[in-house]
Amino acid sequence: MTGHSVHLKLDGRTYSGTYMVDRKVLTVTTPYGKKASQIGQHVGQEALAKQLLQEIVLEEKSRKGSRI
Repeated sequence: MTGHSVHLKLDGRTYSGTYMVDRKVLTVTTPYGKKASQIGQHVGQEALAKQLLQEIVLEEKSRKGSRI
């Protein structure tokens, strides 16, 4: 199974990760963490991947001592 790149611009910086789909579950992996979500009928895979990437980045930014 191969991954797909996903990129997100936030606060003037570009963050990237990789997403994979397995049995209707999309998983985004970055150097900062990993998140998974079930794919809904009305949301595209890339849109969901960007949403999960944004959640990962925001969680990392709010963590004390974060370097991003």
